[in-house]
Amino acid sequence: MNKEKITILTTTFNRGYIIENLYRSLCRQTNKNFSWLIVDDGSTDNTEVLVQNFIKEDRIEIEYFYQNNGGKMRAHNKGVDIIKTPLFMCVDSDDYLSHNAV
Repeated sequence: MNKEKITILTTTFNRGYIIENLYRSLCRQTNKNFSWLIVDDGSTDNTEVLVQNFIKEDRIEIEYFYQNNGGKMRAHNKGVDIIKTPLFMCVDSDDYLSHNAV
């Protein structure tokens, strides 16, 4: 079994209505050796408030980065630039993972 920590990178834009599904699925992971990096590409909805509430719950490690809207690829590239772990995977903000995905 690999002991390396992994970053789960999620780029998002105005997904406040659905990002909680992904959050809940991450909280249910059997392997908690990960960090969730959210790059918010200029959302104007309640995404930031929701993520701040997730952070306050302190159930999983979350890093949140907000940038002005520039498109998904720019947000993805920013995420890759700031990832601190040797491994990462991308999960879209409207997805969710099975409990043993990590």
